[in-house]
This record gives sequence, structure tokens and C-alpha cells, in this order.
Amino acid sequence: MSRKRKSRDAIPRNKREEEDRLDALAALALMRREGLSARLAAEAEGTTVKNIRKYAGSALRKRGKDYVARPSDRLVRTLTAIDALGTRPIVVRSSKAASKMGRYFNAVDDALKGKRSALKEFQGKKIPYNKLKFLTNVKTLRRLTDAGLLDNLKDIYWHGRKR
Repeated sequence: MSRKRKSRDAIPRNKREEEDRLDALAALALMRREGLSARLAAEAEGTTVKNIRKYAGSALRKRGKDYVARPSDRLVRTLTAIDALGTRPIVVRSSKAASKMGRYFNAVDDALKGKRSALKEFQGKKIPYNKLKFLTNVKTLRRLTDAGLLDNLKDIYWHGRKR
């Protein structure tokens, strides 16, 4: 019998827990991107291997004395989605879905800079694990930008601890 996944870990109880979880996810992303071990990624992100194991343990596997990242995971993440009214928080349940959201935000950024074809791959598609569709109407995106609702488009990503 499989163990039911708890989304409770995605909801921090306090500010410190939220920062620790974000640092662990940033270290996990660094491990995947650069091929680093957990010890080196933890050092680079200002966290500990213990915190990475606590918040992203199922995304790791042990190799020798250290841990390395699995190619993908099913960790629950809270991200920001764009709809016709602005932005809203949504929950996605995998690293692949989070990566797709990241590609979408890059495509939105490109579309707002004039490259209309950037949003073509997201047209008519739904956000993974949600009923919300990707907003691909450039006029609506420009309206949201003019209203100041997409000013922090690049702040949607977590780039590690602000030092």
C-alpha cells in the first residue's frame, strides 16, 4: 500500500521554516543544474544537508557518503500563476510541472518584449495539476503589465538567499 503524500510540508508554519524550505529547493535545483553533491549545494545556498534532506529528501539518493539529486521529483511546490485578473498562488506536484511553469514565465517575458511566437507551445494547454489554462493572449498580458500586476515577473523565481 502506498503512503499518501502530505502537502503539509509545502505550507510553512513560520518565516524561518519558509526560508529553510526555499533554500533546500534552491540547493536541489543547483544540484540538478550543476551536478553538485548535496554538501556542495548546501554550502553554496547557505543551508545544511540536514535541511535539504528534511524538505527535499525524496528527491535525493545516496551515493557513497553524500547525496545526489534524482532527475525529477514529486515534491509539492507553491508557485505563482498568471490569469486574466493578475497573479495567484497555485500548487504543483512535480519538478517537471515547476519547470514547465518556468518555461512559461520565460515565454511571457519574451512575448512582452515583442516575440509573439514565444507563447505558441502553451496555447490551449492547462497548467499541470490545475484546471487553470495558461494565459497566452498578449493583449491581456500587456494590460496586466501596464496595470503593474506583472512588474515582479522575475521575482517569481527563487534565486537563493539574498545575501
